[in-house]
Amino acid sequence: MTGLWRWAAGAALLTAAITGCQEKLTAPADCPALCPGGSPQVFDTVVVAEPLRDSSFAGYVDRGNGAALLVSNGFPVSEDRALYRFVPRGDSIAVRDTLRSYSVDSVTLTVSVAARDTLVNGLKIYLYRLPSTVDSTATFATIDPQLNPATLIDSIPVPDTVNAGLVKVVLHTSDAGFGQVTLPPGGDSVLAIGLKIAADSPTGIRVGALASSSAATFTSYVTVDVPDTGAVRNQALSRATAFNTFVTQNPLVPVDTVLTVGGEPASRALVRFALSDAFLDSTAIVRATLELTPVRPIEGLPTDPAILQTLAVVADLGAKSPLSSDVRFIRQSNLPTVQSDTLQLEITPIVQLWQSTRARPQSVFLRILPEAATFTRAQFFSTRSHAGTTLVAPRLRITYQRSFPFENP
Repeated sequence: MTGLWRWAAGAALLTAAITGCQEKLTAPADCPALCPGGSPQVFDTVVVAEPLRDSSFAGYVDRGNGAALLVSNGFPVSEDRALYRFVPRGDSIAVRDTLRSYSVDSVTLTVSVAARDTLVNGLKIYLYRLPSTVDSTATFATIDPQLNPATLIDSIPVPDTVNAGLVKVVLHTSDAGFGQVTLPPGGDSVLAIGLKIAADSPTGIRVGALASSSAATFTSYVTVDVPDTGAVRNQALSRATAFNTFVTQNPLVPVDTVLTVGGEPASRALVRFALSDAFLDSTAIVRATLELTPVRPIEGLPTDPAILQTLAVVADLGAKSPLSSDVRFIRQSNLPTVQSDTLQLEITPIVQLWQSTRARPQSVFLRILPEAATFTRAQFFSTRSHAGTTLVAPRLRITYQRSFPFENP
């Protein structure tokens, strides 16, 4: 009887032990020995960029090599004029393997409007004849005086309903401006033109460029007399743009004490951070926001916003640092027409990347798109500004959770 009692008692204890280890699928978890105590806590911290290690670099895209050219009139951001030089036309064409002279009946100049302020009416583009030698050394001071009534070819009224697209002017031999597009035989056969605009109020436009395969075109409609057959051949001689650029009265000049982004030639800014391994190893990053304080309001062309990109750096080589092509680590935001408050750029995936691998430098590059082809340009305070005060220097605002004890044994 005693043995039977002991066996029964042992079985009861085993059953109790098994029952105690079963999951309670329909009840709240109760595992005080396994789960950490308390509830998750969320913290905020601000980390300032490494002192004296944030910099600007210029020259990434030269003026005229961007996707568009700038033209403006009384626009507060900048005063700009666009220039095109076309491929030589020549003074003869081949007909039946024989070079023959021709006479020009009419010409067409076509310009592509890439963007405009759709709220401004009465836009008109003026075209002027320029010397055929115009090149990248041109400046606003040398070009603007040449855009005068004596060199005027014609104007192109842009309908208020046209926000973007091709506009053109057609000139016949009887038109007043036809003489401005005449290419005398024996010359270099090169036509160059300059553009400026007028509208109901100060504004700017972006026009096509070689880099986007949207530059201006020059087409001549000619008559070729072929005396041996008595036939008259009509030909269209189209000439593409060989060179284009724009000149600005108010170039953006980089300054050592601030971070310059945009302008032409295009500038970019490199910002470096130094989050400690202890912080990265003991936290879960919930959100990371890069905060930048503009030196002055950032202005752009209304209804044509520019894009500010923040890109993770693959290897920190200064101005020539390779940048990530992974869309997860390229963060971007449209800049409003006027931005005067602190910019807040969400870059959580980039900071989480730093947390996952120490091989990546804790650095980001800033750039404005389209480079060298937008009115928007920015200058931000750096760690060199105002003695590097944290109130204006580039900084990261990080929201994080501390790891539970069992996550860091």
